[in-house]
Amino acid sequence: MTIVGILGPPTRLADLSLLSDCADVVWGVDSVREVVRHVSQSPVDVLITEASVAYLTDEILRLTPHPIGRICAVAEANGVFEWANGLSAIITVRSFAETRSVVRSVTESNLDGTATRPVSSAAANTRRNPVVVAVWGPVGAPGVTTTAISVSSVCAQAGLSTLLCDVDTRGSSIAIALGVMDETPGFAAACRLAGRNELTISEIGRIANTVERDGVRFSVLTGVPRASRWAEVGPAKVRSVLDLVKGIYDVVIVDVGFGVEENEWIDDAPQRDGAAREILRRADSVIAVGNSDAVGVSRIIRGLDEIRDLCEPPVLILNRVVPGSGADAADAIHRFSDHIVRSIIPADGRAGVDEAFGRARSHPTLWRQVAEHAGISLPTPRKSRWRR
Repeated sequence: MTIVGILGPPTRLADLSLLSDCADVVWGVDSVREVVRHVSQSPVDVLITEASVAYLTDEILRLTPHPIGRICAVAEANGVFEWANGLSAIITVRSFAETRSVVRSVTESNLDGTATRPVSSAAANTRRNPVVVAVWGPVGAPGVTTTAISVSSVCAQAGLSTLLCDVDTRGSSIAIALGVMDETPGFAAACRLAGRNELTISEIGRIANTVERDGVRFSVLTGVPRASRWAEVGPAKVRSVLDLVKGIYDVVIVDVGFGVEENEWIDDAPQRDGAAREILRRADSVIAVGNSDAVGVSRIIRGLDEIRDLCEPPVLILNRVVPGSGADAADAIHRFSDHIVRSIIPADGRAGVDEAFGRARSHPTLWRQVAEHAGISLPTPRKSRWRR
């Protein structure tokens, strides 16, 4: 009979009867350390675990194919399933009941001597390289939100699991732009759970909305609907949320408000723009959006100086550029700030979010370049890998 170990919360004890006729469950634990201790003494054919960053650690994954023959992860939420399914050398199922078929297939393979173990190869050992990208612009910057949506769309279109977060505490607009009816702002809800140490992968799967247009699908955590609720999104909570979602999605795009001021002259004062500063610090890269007219050029030059100490030099793009003005604006910005404009996005007729999806399809090379400048490795374009 197949030897099975269980890693997960004690509530899984109620499900063990599902395996009574096809497996010998030798132990059940709720910590990675206990798993390592058990398998060092006696290997198991299958480890059944909750799909969680707390359980599916690199230490656990390195135990296959010996002393753990197979790892089977139970992921009930869509976002969690996509994350777990992206890990190498594991089998992902949507319910504990489905683990029976996994155990039975291993049993049959053992009986006929054709058991297949996960093999070591360059492809199998490739680890996810998740990226957090902040999209920021100074006051009056055109299309920061539609830029974030366009980059999210091109990433999802390339098959990367993508999460778009609205952390603009002064004027969130992603929910309205995407037509998401959300009674509770998703990012604020995640921050509240993080503040109580209750934020889990399952909770992210519950509070995140899914947006789909023309076969392109990605997840969204909406922002606070009123600027007066900025205190719900504190820097420490933002840090916890980003740490978790980075372990779930290939790409996390964060729409950030323009304000980055620090109240350093008041001891222990609440930081009105603390969330934006924290995101810019922790992002793997930053896309800075500016305008090409005289006012826009002066604002982006001052803004780049304000965020200089918060992040590495950002990927600078000029958005909604009218013909003939892009080159002069780029030259002026380079002369006065020493930053190079990486992309010039033509004016789109102010068609809003529909155009954001459309231009990601009609100008894929342009938006792929923006994403790749931001450090996102895009595979060959294909339909989204999200399952319906």
